[in-house]
Parts: sequence; C-alpha cells; structure tokens
Amino acid sequence: MMSVNNQHFLVVTALGSDHIGILEAFTKTSRQCGCNIVESKLTIIDDQCSLLMHLSGTWNTVAKLEAALPVLAEQYGCTLQTKRTSPRKNLPALPYQVSVIAQDKPGILNDLALFFLHQGIRVDEMHCETFEAKSQIFMTNINFVVHIPAKQHIATTREQFMVYCEDRNLDAVIEPYKN
Repeated sequence: MMSVNNQHFLVVTALGSDHIGILEAFTKTSRQCGCNIVESKLTIIDDQCSLLMHLSGTWNTVAKLEAALPVLAEQYGCTLQTKRTSPRKNLPALPYQVSVIAQDKPGILNDLALFFLHQGIRVDEMHCETFEAKSQIFMTNINFVVHIPAKQHIATTREQFMVYCEDRNLDAVIEPYKN
C-alpha cells in the first residue's frame, strides 16, 4: 500500500439488512477516527443495504478506523470488507455517459461489458434496473460512466457502439459526461 503526501487510503464495503441508521453510523465513526470520506455510495436493493466508502487519512487514523469497523458491522449486522489501496494511475481518457434501454433478456449487461472490454474502455460506474412497462413487458435501463482512451477516435468508437447496439435491438445513447 502506497501513500500520497502521507495519506493512506482504505476502501470499505458493508452489506446487510436495510437499516435506517447505517449511513450516519459509518460516517460518524470515520469522522471520529479522523478519516476523510473521499467517495461513498449507498444502495438499497430489496431488503439489503450496500455501503461503499473510499476513505483517506494518516496511517494511524486509518488503522484506528480499521479497528472500529468490526464493532460497527456487528452492531448493524453487516458483512464487512476492507482493503488498503493506492491511488489509481489514470491513463489519459475522456469521460462519456452511456444509456441503454431495451426489452429485458438475459445477457444484455454481459454483452455491453464485453464490448467495452474489447474496445479497451474502462467502466467507472454502472447502474442497471429492470422494470415492468405498461404493456406487461419487462424493460431494462442501464447507465454507465466510461472512460474512452484519449488515443481512440471518438466518432469511430461511437459508431461501433451504435452498430453493436442496433444489432442487438438496444436503444442507446453515448455522449460526453456532464458532471
């Protein structure tokens, strides 16, 4: 594990029953230990809560948090994983937002992941949900934030993606990411 300017990094994942106080408890504990929350995400799926946090701090504040987290996980009935990390070494890339809507069928998400893999496009975020349309047909809505290598020709990549989606009857949009 490397540090940058004496900062150490920790990624924490907690998975457990949907509990109203889990976010406040984890953020309070990280603050009390002296860590900064760099990025975090909380998602409720069915009756389960998933919390993902990327934290930074000095060596001793991160160690203090690592020691406090198992007690917190026990209190909230969560499965907990932690991992010390290093800052990502990013290659020059352009952020794009991708949206796909289609009739739901097995394999759509895997097909899209395979396309990005073959193109050397890094997926940074993905959100997928299935819903029932008024016509009693199930639809899937998939959104990505991807990073296209700066050396790739954007128009060619966009055209390849649109052809790929048209061949699979997927309604898709790819456009520059607007934060």
